[in-house]
Amino acid sequence: MEDILTNIPEKRSRPTFLTVLCILTFIGSGWGIISGFTSYASANLTAGLTQAAMEDAQKELENEELTGSGAAIANQMLAGVSDVLKPENIRKNAIFSIVSCVLTLAGGVLMFRLSKTGFWLYVLGTLIGIVAPFIVYGAANFVTILSSSAIAFFGILFVVLYGLNLKHLR
Repeated sequence: MEDILTNIPEKRSRPTFLTVLCILTFIGSGWGIISGFTSYASANLTAGLTQAAMEDAQKELENEELTGSGAAIANQMLAGVSDVLKPENIRKNAIFSIVSCVLTLAGGVLMFRLSKTGFWLYVLGTLIGIVAPFIVYGAANFVTILSSSAIAFFGILFVVLYGLNLKHLR
């Protein structure tokens, strides 16, 4: 009878910190998936509104008669945003966002179940999220750099925090 009781594998418990990270991932990735579908569905409307706003801003700049480097930077930013926010680019970025968030969500679920495979799925989803703006919008664009930097900051932060919990995953 004692042999049966001693061969029972011990159940591993999930650390509270890992649980909190997973819950934050569920929320963030779920929101990202919903946002991606919304962006995809409203790409034409978003592009039209953005284009109108950029034209208004361009007229304002012309009326202000700015000169020098400030005007050049403002014109460059407006041109970059106008070029980037075309319906086809918005849809491509939305698809990448959905794929990235599905991978990070799947990774979070697997890590919640204490599976190390989830960590690698999460890393893959994060990398796709960081690289996607460069693929969709091009590397020399202000919007690309800004959006990729924000994704990289939070993505790398969470990868490091999950990495601290790798010893608990099997």
